[in-house]
Amino acid sequence: MKRMSERATVRRQTHALLDSLGRTPAEVAGSLAGLGVRGVPADSRACAVAVYLDAVVAADARVRGVKVCKSEVLVERSGWWRRSVVVTLPAAVRQFVSAFDARQFPVLVRPVVPSTRATGGSIPPVPHTSG
Repeated sequence: MKRMSERATVRRQTHALLDSLGRTPAEVAGSLAGLGVRGVPADSRACAVAVYLDAVVAADARVRGVKVCKSEVLVERSGWWRRSVVVTLPAAVRQFVSAFDARQFPVLVRPVVPSTRATGGSIPPVPHTSG
């Protein structure tokens, strides 16, 4: 498969997954809850949408991971030489991300596990960025 068509395929498949979550933020929340997804608010790699995409999209050998920003998803491809694929979040998912970060869907928030690290601290989440 050519690189451009591979990028287009990853973009198209990721967008379809995001679209399938629902047409409103509440529908998106319901879809994620129904799948048992839990995440960390304001964490671009562990928010509920990132957890879902990481489980589905990152299972593809072409994908290394995902990062959910305020208005888009970066699908990080395997291989250091391959650029990430940028996928614009559908409006309902974008609104859900904002609401989730504001803790408006507490049922989807992953319980905090106290750190047992020798330093006594934990690694702070990576905040959502605009790009």
